[in-house]
Amino acid sequence: SQPPFESTGRGPATGLNGLVSSGHPLATSASLATMQAGGNAFDAVVTMAAVIAVVEPSSNHLGGDAFSIYQAAGQDGLHALNASGPAPAATDPDAFSGGIPQIGLRSASVPGAVSAWDTLAANHSRFDLARLLQPAIDFAERGFPISHALSRAITDSHEKLSASATGLALFYPGGEPLRPGAILVQTDLASTLRAIATGGADAFYQGDFAQKLDAWSRDHDAWMTAADLAAYRCEVGEPIYTNYRGYQIAGQPPVSQGYVLLSQLNIAAGFDFADTGFGSPNTVHTMIEAKKLAFADRHGFLGDPDHIDYDMPRLLSEEFATHRRAAIDPAHAANEPPPGSLNDGSDTTVIAAVDAGGNAITYIQSLFEGFGCGVIPDGTGVLLNNRMTGFSLDPVAPNFLQPGKRTMHTLNTYMVLRDGRLYLLGGTPGGHYQVQTNFQLISNVLDHGMHVQQAVEAPRWGHDELTGVTGLETRFPASLNLELRGRGHVAVSDGP
Repeated sequence: SQPPFESTGRGPATGLNGLVSSGHPLATSASLATMQAGGNAFDAVVTMAAVIAVVEPSSNHLGGDAFSIYQAAGQDGLHALNASGPAPAATDPDAFSGGIPQIGLRSASVPGAVSAWDTLAANHSRFDLARLLQPAIDFAERGFPISHALSRAITDSHEKLSASATGLALFYPGGEPLRPGAILVQTDLASTLRAIATGGADAFYQGDFAQKLDAWSRDHDAWMTAADLAAYRCEVGEPIYTNYRGYQIAGQPPVSQGYVLLSQLNIAAGFDFADTGFGSPNTVHTMIEAKKLAFADRHGFLGDPDHIDYDMPRLLSEEFATHRRAAIDPAHAANEPPPGSLNDGSDTTVIAAVDAGGNAITYIQSLFEGFGCGVIPDGTGVLLNNRMTGFSLDPVAPNFLQPGKRTMHTLNTYMVLRDGRLYLLGGTPGGHYQVQTNFQLISNVLDHGMHVQQAVEAPRWGHDELTGVTGLETRFPASLNLELRGRGHVAVSDGP
C-alpha cells in the first residue's frame, strides 16, 4: 500500500542466497564477492567491516569498537557481541577537571573492533582471516578515490587531524585537504592489516601495533599501554529481550544503550499507534515522551555491569513499563523527567548480512566522533577512538569514569523474531539518536505495516536531550510542528 508520505516507490531488496548491506559501495561489493565465492554471512560481515574501516576512516577504524547481534546456523538462540574496550589502567579522572577532551589519545579507550573480527572469523566463518582481510589490504595499499562526503569530513576536521603528524600528512598532503576523487593510499594501514591477516588479533593486541601505540602514548603523556591491549578480549553473551505486538525483540545488553530501545517499545506497547496513525500528533507526541522516559532511566541506571549493579529483568518488566507509561501526559510534553523508581510498580557505520544457510548478523562499528581522537600512532595507519568522552565525571553517576571501566555505549543493534524465527534485523548510525531511529523503524513495520524500504524512507523525528529540541523532517506536515508546540514541545522542522 502507498504510505502516508512521499517515497521513492522502491521495494525492498530480495535474494535467494543471501543479502548484504553497508554504507559504502566498495564494502558492499567486496562482501558480495566473498559470499559469491562460497563465504557465509559472517565472512561477508568481516570483509565489510575491514573494508569500510579503510574507505570510511572518518566514521570507523581499527582503533574503534563494535557491537553485534547474530544468529549462527545450527546453534540455538541468538548471540550478542560486545567489542567495546575499557579505559586504560592508568586513567586518572582527576586529570579531567576541565572535562574529557575530544582530541588526543587521553580520550581513547582500548579498541575492540579487531577482536570482534577475529572472534567472528574464528568461530563462524568458512574462510580464514587472511582471505577476508585481503580486499581491505588491497584498498589500503593501492588506494581508492575518496567520496565528496569523506572530503568534507577531512576539510571540517583539520584541528582534530592535527593531533598527530601522521594524520595531517595523510589527509592534508602538501597542507591541503584531499579533494573528491583524490586517491587515498594508506601503506602503514596496509601493513597493520597484513599483520592481522597472518597473525590474527594477537598481532594487533600483542604485536607491533601494540608496541608502537605504547611508544606514542609514552611520548605524548597519554595513558594507553601495551599491557592494556594485551589484556583485552571482546565478549560474547546473550541479548536482552522484550515483546512488542506479539514479536520478540532482541537488543544489545549493557554496556550498550540497547536497553533504551527495548524500554521505549515497552512503554509504547500500552498505546495503539495503528489506530492513531503514522505521523499523527498523538503518535509522535507519545513516542517522544516514551523516548524521554527511557533516556532518563538510561542516565539513572546504566553503566558497566562489571562495576555497577543493575536489575535488568526489573527494568524490562511490564510492571516497570506500566509505572513509566503512567508518567506520560497526552496533552503536555515533559521537561527532563527523572529516572523511574525501581522500588515501585553519531559517527558510525552499520553492516549486515544473511545467507541461505540460516546465518544472520547485524553489526555496528565506530570511532564515536568523526576521526575519533584524531591520533594515528606513527607507523600504524590506525585511527584511535575518543569513546572516553562518553563517560561522566560525576562520581555518583553509574557511568562515572574509572580505570578499567567501559563507558555506556550508544552503539546497538537489534533483531526481531516472529514465532521464534528471524523476521527483521537492523541498526543505524547516529549516536544518541540510534535508539530513537530504531524505535521508529520497528514501529513503522510492526504498527503501520510498512515494508522495510518504506520504513527506512519514512520521515523521522529526533529529540535532543541536551537542548530539549525535537527535530522533524520537513516531509512531515507543518500541522504536526504546530500541534507539538501546542503541547509544549520545542519543535523545529529541519530534521533530527
